[in-house]
Amino acid sequence: MRRLLLLGLLLLAVAPALASATARDDPNDPSWPAQWGPRLTRASDLWQVSTGNPGIVIAVVDTGLTPMPAELTQVVPGWDIVGNDASTGDANGHGTWVSSVIGALGDNGVGIAGYCWHCSIMPVRVAEGREGGALASSIAGGIRWAVDHGARIINVSLASNGYDIGELGAVEYAEDQGVIVVGAAGNTGYSDPLYPAGYPGVLSVAGTDENDVLDDWSTFGSWVTLAAPGCEMVMDPNAGPAYGCGSSFAPPAVSGIAGLLLSIDPGLTANQVETALEATAHPVQGIGGGEVDAWAAANYLGLVPASPPPPPPAVAPAAPTTPTSSRQVLLTDGIVRRKAVIRLQLAAGPLYLQLIGRAAAANCSMSMRSAGVLYVALPGEKRIRSLAATVKAGDYNVTITCADARAKSYSFDATAMFPN
Repeated sequence: MRRLLLLGLLLLAVAPALASATARDDPNDPSWPAQWGPRLTRASDLWQVSTGNPGIVIAVVDTGLTPMPAELTQVVPGWDIVGNDASTGDANGHGTWVSSVIGALGDNGVGIAGYCWHCSIMPVRVAEGREGGALASSIAGGIRWAVDHGARIINVSLASNGYDIGELGAVEYAEDQGVIVVGAAGNTGYSDPLYPAGYPGVLSVAGTDENDVLDDWSTFGSWVTLAAPGCEMVMDPNAGPAYGCGSSFAPPAVSGIAGLLLSIDPGLTANQVETALEATAHPVQGIGGGEVDAWAAANYLGLVPASPPPPPPAVAPAAPTTPTSSRQVLLTDGIVRRKAVIRLQLAAGPLYLQLIGRAAAANCSMSMRSAGVLYVALPGEKRIRSLAATVKAGDYNVTITCADARAKSYSFDATAMFPN
């Protein structure tokens, strides 16, 4: 069975770090203001207690890892299951993005802040080449290798609908050895289980939006254990910070939070961590479990009080000024062949874009760059592609890029703050 990369229907683009539970400033990473996931899950509250322990190793069973020294400083040697050697470079990019969500070093003035800044990442490459598909047997081998080489948590953001007895055996082996396995529920929008997330013992994770509602692309069902933000900031070696949406990016949030819990108390068992995450999750309609809550899970384990300390006092807001912009909706229709560019003049504030059209949505991507962050809406099964960002005032180009030259009609709308 070949597992597919769950890149996402959308790509929108040492010593333990322990401290007393006192309020701390936000990390100074440039893209932190756009990272709503760690705040929603209260992982950022838990940073008051720990930002990770390099002794906690999180294996990323994926396409490998492209080193980014300024962002992923805690990396331990991994393995290439396909090539049977120690070369774990990432030709696809997927494994690097997933790893950055888990462990990008925070508060270093560069890029983004991962969920577990100082946890160690172990790259285990089970897929090679730009396409990045992986055999179930390779994933099984990757899980076993990670268990045998000290991983406490294994993240698998690959999935398909093929049940494989060897892969199940690897999951059971990890469970027997006290290792947590976290898997992506999928991007299908349906309830049929995908694997390895669907095996008993795996923390299967669906993707939710900022309102704790399942994203429309997310696989659902009573078999799904947890939910986490389906959109996360990632680090791309070439583009820098980017915003990714899809089932690939929900499991790393759970893996990172599990890493934080083990960093605070390395003596916790896998069963204790899994029970705490499941018992304290907020119910999400459509799945068997709920949205993960890092602080509540830590409290359940007796690691922190019931409520985090209050944040530092906010800076007094500036005096109100006469509004020079207003929230408006721009609607436009057009024809695209290989590429079309839509130019927008925007005021500062939230931006929400939609590209609508069956052929355009299936075969075209939509992209925009803002403040050094690349936002891209990839082709997918749904007929609507969407993109969300918070932008500064200025002129922006939204580019629609298609795989072929056939004429395709589309509708485009932009909800944003436009200059009056």
